Amino acid sequence: MAPPTQRQIAEKLGLSPATVSLALRDSPMIAQATRALVRAAVAEAGYVPNVAASALRTGRTRIIGVSFHNIAHQFFAEMLIAIEAELAVDGVAVFINNHGEDPASLARFVASLAAHGAEGLLVSPPPGATPAIFAPLRDRGAPVVYVSRRLREDAHADYVVNADAVAIRRAVARLLETGRRRLALLGGMAGTTVAEDRADSFFAALAEAGLPAGPELWLQCRPRLAEGAAVARRAMAAAPAPDGLVCFNDLVAFGAMNTLRALGLEPGLHVGVVGVGGTDEAAAFHPGLTTVLDNPASIGRTAAGMLRARIDAPDAPPRHETLDPKLVIRGSCRSAPPQADAPEPAPQQASPDPVPEQASPDPAPPRPITPGGARAAPDCA
Repeated sequence: MAPPTQRQIAEKLGLSPATVSLALRDSPMIAQATRALVRAAVAEAGYVPNVAASALRTGRTRIIGVSFHNIAHQFFAEMLIAIEAELAVDGVAVFINNHGEDPASLARFVASLAAHGAEGLLVSPPPGATPAIFAPLRDRGAPVVYVSRRLREDAHADYVVNADAVAIRRAVARLLETGRRRLALLGGMAGTTVAEDRADSFFAALAEAGLPAGPELWLQCRPRLAEGAAVARRAMAAAPAPDGLVCFNDLVAFGAMNTLRALGLEPGLHVGVVGVGGTDEAAAFHPGLTTVLDNPASIGRTAAGMLRARIDAPDAPPRHETLDPKLVIRGSCRSAPPQADAPEPAPQQASPDPVPEQASPDPAPPRPITPGGARAAPDCA
């Protein structure tokens, strides 16, 4: 049996096809009671709008693209949920791309969006991307809004980001408050605005405190648990070893805390550790991880609203939004003990891969947490 048409719905209700069409688009030209009557009738009849036909009539496809580099991570998953919820009220279909830090993947997605007549793109661009990659969309009037990351050279584009410099300054300030003076920055990779802004802020905060601020204090890695553990081992091999670690995200911090325990050092007592992200596991880890909360849901809602506004007003001035992060203090960064109380790191030896285990709030120190035992933290280098 063929699905009903708008004309058949209109005949059944005694309305004109134009009235039914406007009611389905929630037009204020149609009384609320009539709109409710039409919605009830189409739901009962199983009517499905022909989006392609609507696009031909209105020039609107109601398709939006979203491209992040790791949608499995909690940070981007929460952003995506907020974006979809914000756009759902407009009947927008969201096409998703996981570019995995590959500009070629993003370029293919942009071309596909343009071919489908997408109305815009929300993107966290990969290293190596340039504004030219978005030409297939922009050439047909579809805007691009940067989310979490941006391209500095694309100054006239809308963007919403976290205040990354503020986040790192708050992390450094907390470590200094607890008596730490030999700090290192773990994680992040040069080539993205997030990592570079955080590194610049770290070095500036150290210099303002009169502390050494050489480039060797930034140990770069992808923001993942195993790599955080590895760079922490490198950091603790320095002489003198750092007594405070600022970690690019919570996942790097978890890896660093595992390494500290393997070296006979207690996180929060002998070495202060601060993460960025505010993942659920930060409170459950032992000790609880001091972290700077990102704003994934707020970023997602703001970005979706920006794109909607840009579609409606393409010639409006660019909007640049920076959201303020919040420091949450837990046991991984409490007051430092007298120097004599801190043991020397144990000799560094190759260790077997940690056994997967869920993080636990039990006061007894747990075995090392692994990627299978903690939901992924923000991967936004």
